[in-house]
Amino acid sequence: MAENPLPMVLSAVQALYGMVRAFAMPTAQPPPLNDSPFPPLCSCELIVTLVCISAQEGAARQREANEFLNSFAASEAAWGVAFQLLEDESLALPPEALFFAANMLHTKVRKEWVRLSAEQKAAMTASLQRIMQVLRAGTRLGFHQGPLASKLCAIYAVAMVSAPNDCKALLSQLLASCSATGDAGEIAFLLAISRCVCEEMENAELAFAAKDAMELNLAILSEDLVALIGKIILTREDQDARVAALHGEALGCLKVWVKRAGLSLATLYSKDEAVLMALLEALQSKSRHLQICAEILSKLTTVASYPTPAQLEKTVLVVAQGLLKTRAACESARAAEEDEVSHALTDVISTFCETYADWILEGEHPQEAAALGEFMLYLGSHPRRQIASLTLEFWLVVQDEPVASRLRFYQHDAFMQLFDVLLKQCAFPAGNADEMDELERDDLLAFRSGFQGVSDSFLAIFALLKERFLAHLLPILTSAASSDWQNAEVALLAVSIVADDIKKKLPKAAATTAQQAELETMMSQIFQAVLGSTASAHPLVITTASRLLGQFSGWINDRALAARAFETVSAVLQYLTGALGLAASRANAARSFMQLATSCTGCLAEMQPSVLVASVQHFGGAAGQEPMPIEDRLLVVEGLVRGAAVSPHCSLILQTVLSDSLTRLDQVLAATGTDDSAVAVPVCSELQVLGKVMRFLDAPEDVAGGKAVTTWAVQLIWPHLDPITPRFEADEAAMTALFELYGWCLQSLRQEMAPQLGNIATLIVKVFEERRYVAPLECASVAVDVFGKDASAEIVESFRGLMGALSQSAFQFFTTHSLAESPEVLRSFFELAYRFLLFCPAAVLTAAEFPVLIELSLACLGNQDRPSTNAVIMFLTYLLNESTFKLAVFTAVINASVLDAGQTEKWLDSLVGALASKSPSGLFESLGKLLYALLTSFADNERVRASLMQSLSRDELGVTELRPEDRQQVLHLWLSLAAQPSEYSKRRFRNLCKDFAKVCRKETTADNLHSMEPPI
Repeated sequence: MAENPLPMVLSAVQALYGMVRAFAMPTAQPPPLNDSPFPPLCSCELIVTLVCISAQEGAARQREANEFLNSFAASEAAWGVAFQLLEDESLALPPEALFFAANMLHTKVRKEWVRLSAEQKAAMTASLQRIMQVLRAGTRLGFHQGPLASKLCAIYAVAMVSAPNDCKALLSQLLASCSATGDAGEIAFLLAISRCVCEEMENAELAFAAKDAMELNLAILSEDLVALIGKIILTREDQDARVAALHGEALGCLKVWVKRAGLSLATLYSKDEAVLMALLEALQSKSRHLQICAEILSKLTTVASYPTPAQLEKTVLVVAQGLLKTRAACESARAAEEDEVSHALTDVISTFCETYADWILEGEHPQEAAALGEFMLYLGSHPRRQIASLTLEFWLVVQDEPVASRLRFYQHDAFMQLFDVLLKQCAFPAGNADEMDELERDDLLAFRSGFQGVSDSFLAIFALLKERFLAHLLPILTSAASSDWQNAEVALLAVSIVADDIKKKLPKAAATTAQQAELETMMSQIFQAVLGSTASAHPLVITTASRLLGQFSGWINDRALAARAFETVSAVLQYLTGALGLAASRANAARSFMQLATSCTGCLAEMQPSVLVASVQHFGGAAGQEPMPIEDRLLVVEGLVRGAAVSPHCSLILQTVLSDSLTRLDQVLAATGTDDSAVAVPVCSELQVLGKVMRFLDAPEDVAGGKAVTTWAVQLIWPHLDPITPRFEADEAAMTALFELYGWCLQSLRQEMAPQLGNIATLIVKVFEERRYVAPLECASVAVDVFGKDASAEIVESFRGLMGALSQSAFQFFTTHSLAESPEVLRSFFELAYRFLLFCPAAVLTAAEFPVLIELSLACLGNQDRPSTNAVIMFLTYLLNESTFKLAVFTAVINASVLDAGQTEKWLDSLVGALASKSPSGLFESLGKLLYALLTSFADNERVRASLMQSLSRDELGVTELRPEDRQQVLHLWLSLAAQPSEYSKRRFRNLCKDFAKVCRKETTADNLHSMEPPI
């Protein structure tokens, strides 16, 4: 930039921070809101156009200012402006503007300092040193504000770390000065700069050599620095008030130096016991520094060190005793709802217990070990469950240890207490659950979901207690009154969480051990308690019970078949049917209904249909209720159809389901005065229901009517579908559901659907041409799967017309739209083309539109979307690989698509361009396979060789990084490997393609291309 952009920056900062002070600038009227007041950075107007924007002009102006400042910060001019803002005291900037400048400069030095020239670094370091002198002298108002001073030190730290010897000298001089004089101002600066040095070692982009050298320097300095920090922490206010006021800064510095200094609990205890005790005392007394002390102790706990066993033993005991003394602080924080304090204390205690679980379980100090377990149980009962969840990992660590080797308390009693704690934490509170505070409800549901370790904890308890797990819950379930529903619900939740592990222990047939018999008896009692309390059960109890019943559907079926008694299955279906009528339990009940119908087909074949079809009454919703959500209804329909497919009452069950759905569909279609878009959702829902029916009616048992019942269902459905496309073609969801229904009909009836194939194909072409939906293409794929192997001329001709029309339509669409605009359409189209090659190649390869398909394929090779481009590559690779095998009849056609005038160049230009610059890296291997297939198919063709050489010479394809000798090497290797096809050469060829692509994209050097030897 030729002139100083500072006034423009000041104007933007004024807008952003709402400063009332007027900066010196020309008067100008604010521009319209739709015109940014900040011209492009490269424009001279940036320097001469100054717009006065006040905070009163609203958020839009502030947003424009922020956008300008973000852009400006990335420019070269930002360096000079930032330093001018910080150094020029005559500007009299408010703290917000100074912090903006420091923050902008900090961002730049972190990312860009490493790339500055030596002259630039020297000049800027000199400026930074002047700023540091002002900061240390305390002569400039506002510079000592915490965030600003910290940011300035961080900037200086990046510059210092980049010059390791200078940084070491500075820190050494500060250490010596502070140790000798005890000056509080110097100590404050030392703490700030040494903390920032450590932080910037982690966060700034640094030269490797500088970083390595600085690592060594910090290791040398760490002992003296930590010793000084310890003295500061131990300084009392009555000794030196100014130094004592630096406790927070000293602790902040110690936190980042723990790892650098290799400090652990044991090393700190051996070097400076008083500091460790001070950290523990801060926790016990709820010091204002409690949280940072807890963080330091956590870091010390997790740092690996190798002290002598005696030293470690003594340290762990001292820390354990110190942490146990924080009980009063924990209780006080919980009572006062000081969640941040509770979190810090729980975190450090849990970290200690997890890390030293072996010491706790060995029981050398049983009193402290057991007390820590009791303390962890107390912490795990915290009403803020996110805090309580911090304790759960410890119990999982304990359970990983052999039971016999643990301290007695941890063999059984601790887990029984943990069981009760978890049950209480997972339980809904007394009162109306609907009136819970939203935050409390979210906290409870997140805890119950299992992501915080609750599920693993219940599983660990079950692994230890086995049958006693259920024995502990059974009295709760069998004796709980309706008013005590919370306990019953949480007991069912616990059983549900460990259901998979329970099922592994349940016998497949008759119980063979006393434990199996006991477990089976208790599960039966639990289900009896559930099924016997329907009338009085709370909706949330029904919700959890519904899930549990589905989880044990297989066991319920096995018991019923073994006893030839189906009362329990019937009772469960009735329970779930009732649960479908409740909003709270509907989703769980629907899934369990489907699971039961799937698992109990043997039972359902013997039962009356009424137990199944009763569920249909809830599809429409009871009076005053919304209809059942479609996702739940589809699960129930799946269960009904699965049950119908094995039942002698199949027709009755299907009649009930289909009549309900078709009646709804007809009512919606017959509604007058209703906009079609308003009824598209219910139409889509009914089409989904009908599709679900046909999907699971593909192979009914003979007792259910066999294929005839499927045919009957299609005949019943088909007349109702005629009005759908004309009215709802514009609704993609409805069309998707319709074509999915067509697809399931085709798959279920196969050849019997042949008379309808022409009409379906016509609809596929019509809807795809007009709407470009994916669903018609997927339906076409199903049709090819079903009918493609039928070599009849009629079928081939029908498919030839279908693929030809779709190819023309797709080509027209993708030549007038971006390839990235509809990647799913592109993927589905080429997956269809691939299926045609597999099942009905004649329909593609003898079509007049085949050249159009090839042209579209080659145009799509450089597409950025991986799934769609991969579908294109699969199609072309199969075409070439099978040209002399499965597609040998069409070899001439395939060869012509490659060798005809202009085609060879298109193939190779597309492939080289895709590898060199266009395709994502995830496609390098697939593109390599395609290029290998092309070159091996035409290994002796001079036209292919010449075209490949020409493509490698065209810089516009993205090969500018390759020198002539590099291109010659690639050409030679590609042709040599393709001339000797084998699995080994194919693998080497693909690797070469990856290296070629990476060299072209500057991701590796050309040396890799020359390291590969050509085949002998």
